[in-house]
This record gives sequence, structure tokens and C-alpha cells, in this order.
Amino acid sequence: MDSETIFKQLITELGLESLNEEDQERTLLTLAESIQKQFFVDAYERVGKDQFEALEASLKMGEDFYVTTLKHLIPDYEEMFQVSRKKVIDAYKGSSQ
Repeated sequence: MDSETIFKQLITELGLESLNEEDQERTLLTLAESIQKQFFVDAYERVGKDQFEALEASLKMGEDFYVTTLKHLIPDYEEMFQVSRKKVIDAYKGSSQ
């Protein structure tokens, strides 16, 4: 699925159709940042301080090293990311009603 289709689906899913394009993009960027932060919080809770610090250090060593470390520390990280995403999206939907 191309990024434009995903963008349009998210706009519809989140009920952002009434916003202008700039506000839509800003809202999606803010949500993406929130999802990333939630993922890091969830990762910290899962692996603990020491392993999370190792994960942070691996990020500074490059994307490949980070992904390898992430897969090692959290083998189901993709599922965990989806849970983090759902938490943020659900909170957004709940606050916008």
C-alpha cells in the first residue's frame, strides 16, 4: 500500500477530513511522535532500565544495529508497536469525541 493511500485512510479513520491539509499533516505527525514515545515507554517497562539503555545506545550506532538489538531484546516488537499505536489512537479518538 502506498503512503498516499495510508495517509488518506488515517485521515478517515481519525475523522480529520474537516481539517485543512496542513492541520491534517500536523495532527498525524503529532500522533506519530506520540506513538513512538508510547512504544519507548512500553519497551522500557518490558526490558527494564539496563537493557533499555543498551537499546538507546544501539540507536546511536545506526539503524541496523538498533533493529538487531531491538529484535534480540523484544522478539515480538512489531506486535508491541501495534499495541502502543492502538493506545495512542484510542486515546486520541476518545479525546476528540
